Amino acid sequence: MITLFNRRELTITWDQARQAEIRSILSDHGIESMVKLVDFHGSSNAWNRYGHNAGTFGLNRDYLYAYKIYVRGKDYEEAEYLIRG
Repeated sequence: MITLFNRRELTITWDQARQAEIRSILSDHGIESMVKLVDFHGSSNAWNRYGHNAGTFGLNRDYLYAYKIYVRGKDYEEAEYLIRG
């Protein structure tokens, strides 16, 4: 099980397909992974601190979400080798 205390960030990507590919590679080699979705916008219905709707008009939707992929610290080197190769 990956926890806050034994995990290490392997990579970060904005490409949903790439994060799925990385997780598949890791899984195929028996390496457990965890993904944290980072939302750089909030939500499309978010209100900023002044009460204005913070919509997404004009924003490139490809860069609204980042995927941080974590593995156990002991698996980091092997995982890094697998996704780089």
